Amino acid sequence: MMYWVIIVYGVFSQHMLYTRAQTRSEFVGALIVDYDNRIPPNFEKNNYTEVEVSLFINSIDSISEKTMDYTMNMFIQQEWYDPRLQFFGLIDSTYLELDSKLINDVWVPDLYFTNEKKASFHEVTVPNRMMHLYEDGRIIYRLRVSVTAACPMKLHRYPFDSQLCYLYIQSFAYTMNRLRFKWRDSDPVRTNANLELPQFDLDNYETSDCTGYGTDDLAANFTCIQLKLHLTRSLGFYMIQVYVPTILIVLLSWVSFWLSIDAVPARISLGILTVLTITTQRTNSVSSMPPVSYVKALDVWMAMCLLFVFAALLEYPVVYVMERRDVKLLQTKVAVEEEKALNPAKTQHTRNRMERNRAQRIDNISKIMFPLVFSSFLAIYWFAYTL
Repeated sequence: MMYWVIIVYGVFSQHMLYTRAQTRSEFVGALIVDYDNRIPPNFEKNNYTEVEVSLFINSIDSISEKTMDYTMNMFIQQEWYDPRLQFFGLIDSTYLELDSKLINDVWVPDLYFTNEKKASFHEVTVPNRMMHLYEDGRIIYRLRVSVTAACPMKLHRYPFDSQLCYLYIQSFAYTMNRLRFKWRDSDPVRTNANLELPQFDLDNYETSDCTGYGTDDLAANFTCIQLKLHLTRSLGFYMIQVYVPTILIVLLSWVSFWLSIDAVPARISLGILTVLTITTQRTNSVSSMPPVSYVKALDVWMAMCLLFVFAALLEYPVVYVMERRDVKLLQTKVAVEEEKALNPAKTQHTRNRMERNRAQRIDNISKIMFPLVFSSFLAIYWFAYTL
């Protein structure tokens, strides 16, 4: 008996709604006149409301290692059922399109981003949000937002690294007893076909449930879903701006091995120039990095390049000192031989031969050892960080 009373009452209330509304605008007003947007749809039934969420990623503007966050522009679509807004056959349309001003009169989920640092709605030229009300009570709510979310990064392999950035979506006030989020079954996340990232490639993305995210017991009572972005850093920028220039600077430092030992200004100037250039290059490369306490792959590279050019600079003082020492030793020997009345021509030939061999031996070894050791370092470095 009670069942039929409820049915009759529902039909009567819809009939009264229709009779009170002569036009569509009047119908919309009559539809929400007794509607309470302060409580969720299934509050009286003591049941939860399930909301399907989907995202359309319009652009990922920036991914910053220094602040460890990323900025994303996207459309968020939420879909749920509200039986209080059913209007089967009362108008000649299956759904209503509500203006952004009327959206405030309808209950919407209190969705928020847990790891959000900064977010904003778009309101040019009008607020970028829409709502469709279907006759069976289904509601589709869509809005455009820009979100800057935290993305903790591990930079040990920088710039050969891959990063995982998350976007956590939770309810702020309603527990699992009142509201539950879930990803839409088909295509929960879509991306712009022209999506381009300056330093990263978006390899993949995953959606999952993260209910219980957080360190306190209170977080476990709130619904949570997450989006995981798999990002791989592109090496093009670093090859052009860091690796190729530093390799050329290291090669330039080896030119001093082919210069004469007597060319003191040229060899000293070349060594100092390469050291200062590598130091400047290293300062520029780390200026955009956070002051992390561990060693990154780029730190290893710049330190080794600085070591090679500094060793090339120190090689010349060693060669010069040994040559001066050999000259003094030869002069002493020549003086002794002259006192013994030896052949002066033979003495001069011996001095020139010993002097030439002693002076060039270290330079000749450096011409082979420096490229060989640097090539070995290149092979080990690329093997360690790219595989």
